[in-house]
Amino acid sequence: MKKNISYRKELNNARKAVEGLKRDGNIATLNSYWEVCCGDVLLAEQNLEDQDREWENASLAEELLDIVKYLEEYDYMLDNLYSAVSRMVDVIFDHPRLKLRMLELELLLLRRIEIQSDHDLDITEDVEDEIFYYRRNIDRANQGDFDKIEGKGHLKRDSIEWSIDYENIIDEANKKIYSLLEGHPRGMGFCFIYWSTKSRILSEDYGIEWKSPAIMNPHVMFD
Repeated sequence: MKKNISYRKELNNARKAVEGLKRDGNIATLNSYWEVCCGDVLLAEQNLEDQDREWENASLAEELLDIVKYLEEYDYMLDNLYSAVSRMVDVIFDHPRLKLRMLELELLLLRRIEIQSDHDLDITEDVEDEIFYYRRNIDRANQGDFDKIEGKGHLKRDSIEWSIDYENIIDEANKKIYSLLEGHPRGMGFCFIYWSTKSRILSEDYGIEWKSPAIMNPHVMFD
């Protein structure tokens, strides 16, 4: 928890440091904005690790994307920016359209790095495949073809999670859910309490009928 408070404090300090700074090529300015990027990633990772305040991660990702689009103009920053974006990709859930934008920026950075180093990177093809997967499923969700949405891995997820309605309200809903579960131990069995509360809040407050992983995978043991 101390680490989480520290990351939050450092990010707030970094944000204050860039207030009023023009987005020019001044080295000190670039470094100041880079500090915000670092804070965004570290706080998002800590939120996920603590299973708390995860509703913040989408806004942290939006802030990161905005700054990276400025910093990526400067070649010497590409490696660090790729690392930051790829780490943020790994901690964003329930936001397929946001994740797609992040993946597209990750691909842009990889291609810039390839040009700079004059050789292809193995990871680039994997990111291209992931982008294709997200675009295809988002298109199907937008058209209402939820039965055609493809999953990954051995666990099934409710395809409603790909809908724009779900994506638009999930952070607000999660804030309510975590408020209701404040102080509840994040140990064994927490997932069932979280899923039950999430299903109720989505249904009662937003009119979204969502099936938990336990319902979608009746033969799987969760703890």
